[in-house]
Amino acid sequence: MKLLRNDTFEVHLSSQGTVESLFLTDDRVRMNWVIDAQYVKDAGYEGQDKRFGQWSAVIDDQLIESVNLQPPQINLVDDKSAAVAFLHDKFKVEYEYLLNNNGELQWNVRCSNITNYSIRVNGFHSWFSLAYIMFRDQDVLRNMKHSCAVFPHLGGDFSKFAAMRRSNEAPHLAIYSTGDRVTAFGTYCSYVNRFLEQVSPSLDGMLYHRLSFVEDGSSMGQSADNDWIYGGDYSSITLEPSEERNWSFVFTPFKDQEEFYAKAQKYGHPHWNYSHVTTTDGNFFAEVSLPEEEALLSVKIVTVVDEAGTIKETDITNEFKFVSNLKSKRLRIEMPMKSAGEIKLEATLGNGKCDVLVGNVIEPIHNLLEKRAAWLCKHSFNAAQESTRPYAFMPLSNQGESLGKLSFILMKNLLSLPEPAQVRKVEMSAFLDLKQHWFEDGDFMFPKPLYGSFYRIYDFDYVGHVYYLLSRFDKSLLSYANPETYLTWAAQVMCMRLDPDCHQKKREKEETQLVGVFILYIADLLEDLKKSELNFWHDKLHKLWLQFVEGLQRGSQGYQGAVTEHFYDNAGFGPTCEALCLAHLTDEAELYAPLIIANIGFSNDYRANAPDRWWEALSFMTHSLWGGLVAGAARSSYETLGDTRLLEAGYRATMAVFNCYDWNVYSTTRKLKPGEAASTYSIAAPNLNMPELSRNRFGQSIFKKSSDPLFSSLFSNIEGDDWDMGEELVAYMLGFGTTTYLYTDGDGEIRCVNGFIEQAEKGWIITSYAAYPTRYVMLEKGLTFVSKAGEMVKSILFIDGQFKSTEIKI
Repeated sequence: MKLLRNDTFEVHLSSQGTVESLFLTDDRVRMNWVIDAQYVKDAGYEGQDKRFGQWSAVIDDQLIESVNLQPPQINLVDDKSAAVAFLHDKFKVEYEYLLNNNGELQWNVRCSNITNYSIRVNGFHSWFSLAYIMFRDQDVLRNMKHSCAVFPHLGGDFSKFAAMRRSNEAPHLAIYSTGDRVTAFGTYCSYVNRFLEQVSPSLDGMLYHRLSFVEDGSSMGQSADNDWIYGGDYSSITLEPSEERNWSFVFTPFKDQEEFYAKAQKYGHPHWNYSHVTTTDGNFFAEVSLPEEEALLSVKIVTVVDEAGTIKETDITNEFKFVSNLKSKRLRIEMPMKSAGEIKLEATLGNGKCDVLVGNVIEPIHNLLEKRAAWLCKHSFNAAQESTRPYAFMPLSNQGESLGKLSFILMKNLLSLPEPAQVRKVEMSAFLDLKQHWFEDGDFMFPKPLYGSFYRIYDFDYVGHVYYLLSRFDKSLLSYANPETYLTWAAQVMCMRLDPDCHQKKREKEETQLVGVFILYIADLLEDLKKSELNFWHDKLHKLWLQFVEGLQRGSQGYQGAVTEHFYDNAGFGPTCEALCLAHLTDEAELYAPLIIANIGFSNDYRANAPDRWWEALSFMTHSLWGGLVAGAARSSYETLGDTRLLEAGYRATMAVFNCYDWNVYSTTRKLKPGEAASTYSIAAPNLNMPELSRNRFGQSIFKKSSDPLFSSLFSNIEGDDWDMGEELVAYMLGFGTTTYLYTDGDGEIRCVNGFIEQAEKGWIITSYAAYPTRYVMLEKGLTFVSKAGEMVKSILFIDGQFKSTEIKI
């Protein structure tokens, strides 16, 4: 083992030339920032061929892997530099690890043709195995302090990677490209899933990241043919005799997102702030701070205008205007975008280098929601004559998540002019199918063991939500029961869900203490029970809620709310933070809030702004349900805690989730028709476990054909792509679907989240992107504007520190 060190890093190199450990000297918990080979071995995983620095290449159609070569030559000059050379009879790969006196680690990669004839390189990839691990350990602190999420910024000449410690405690690790382009960023997942063994926690695993220096698309699955955004970089290269190519990276610690971008400028990277997603009735916004003595030569926006892949390029260089104040100097653009679809902004600097931003323009979101509800009612509702679960909404599933689409349809009809036929179909499903499927003889006290020998407690969160939302409708729209009956049923279901004494088995008793989707409506349910004078059910549920919250409070110091059926889960710490905020336990909520911030991506590509969650795709990914719910928890918690990082992260993640619904997106293999949806989007490309999922949308039914017997068994009865969707849209409608936010940034400028600002003759006009705009908030000043009942206010005037209504209504 070779040791390199400076005042910032301690690096251990193996005899195979791989980085076995990477420590930051100021890190008091001594996290290893690369996947630890000893842990991999001790936990019984494979993956010893994917250690940091191992590589593969395809040369003249021949696969070469470093693990199959003779051990490399390692030249250790001193304790601050090492050179590693891997030899093959055609292809030579050299690494340099340089630790300078500036507190940096530099990694240089060189490949060369050592023959006397030209060779073709179809792929050249290096494992970039940062410590993206879910440890098989119920000590949640290990998962928080010794594991990281990795957020990539690809495209152009300025690739960079933010490795965020899951606790959000600095130092974090930044990696900046300072040489040739990185073509792709892929992942391979090793995991163990013990869900069907009734073990909780049941899942652990790790992602091995892979950098592609050369990629012709052959490892990308079908995504390479559809990836108009990055596909231009997918090509082989030819190396002439003695010709070489070089890539270089700088590793350095950082404390937060702001410093990540500030440090990037030190290495020549522009710093962008832009609207990752906007609507066709809004404005696209971007501003850039350039490195010292650098100029913006040209900027163009590239779009695909039809399914045939027709490319349109628009030069917008002259639209950028110089903006300055005492703290910063920036170039800014604000312009309407009238056509829906993804956009790629390509900016060329004076030195010839190019930076890339990837955003999206979507139709007004109320259009998306209306078409989604109409599609579900037309295509998903089982007719009465169906032999399998008549009146159920397809696809069928035993998991409560499948009821999310019912809640979505109801919430949409509560916020807009109700469509009686839609409400009726949901009520029929709730009254005639739901009760009988999830409960013995429809008795809420006797859940059916739908998973063989057990049932999942949090399935009942979804059941209760459907009944509660039905109780909100006027009785004239209901056919089978009155609102008070549905309100009582919701209370009964939730009392059973939260009461350990109602359950016989250990698993179910323990799961009653897990937070879940019920936080979206528990406060409103209690309030409505009180208003309706259903005192017995109010008092019983209120007592159980207080007991539940007390349990969350007791477990907060040990972060027990971060553990669900998985060892470390944003479905735990996101809703736990929100629940503690609901209970006004701000000290405890502030323990969990940093976990949310570290968990939500930030990137130059809007698709990578999702809450980090890997097991639905065995890849860095967006899951519509938990992406949206964690985003909603971030937004909701912001209103109690006031941390704008929660607000911004919640909005980024919310808008990334709409990629699962957006039929104007053409960069994926799976295209959608208006109203269709797919529950999951695999961000990584390539997804090396399942290349057909690379940058593609899909549902969990895809795992029916998996070679993994657990997956094929777990999803054997699942049909279709959208069964576990809907509640994330409810979370959206409860938050960004109605509310637009203002805050003052560090430079003293007013920022708008979920809308845009235009300067008026006096004050500012704030225009909302919300589907059903009824609320405007500036938390720092204690300001809230709420429209009159039934009235939607698209724009509002902000003047003299106050919101004032305008005549712009919809």
